[in-house]
Amino acid sequence: MIRLNRQGGAGPLGTKYGSVSLGGAMWDICEGDIGWKVHSFVRRADTTKPTLNLDDFTQALVRRKLLTDDKYVSGIESGTEVFKGTGRLDTKAYSVDIG
Repeated sequence: MIRLNRQGGAGPLGTKYGSVSLGGAMWDICEGDIGWKVHSFVRRADTTKPTLNLDDFTQALVRRKLLTDDKYVSGIESGTEVFKGTGRLDTKAYSVDIG
């Protein structure tokens, strides 16, 4: 999971594992378990207009031996995670390039 914005106090599952600089920003890496390992990258400075290379995130996990290099991304989603009250997502553009 890649968390771009922490408004309202929402946080990732698990505990902080470490930090990494990716795409010009600092990210905390968190690891949790819900019957399988869940890894979250939490951007330290909120943003609403990211341009990201997902391979940078998966390779950060591989370098830390949190993910093996024979795994691959099987789906990409975007949205909000409402944990209290109501939520809203306004999207003007969403694209993924695979190459």
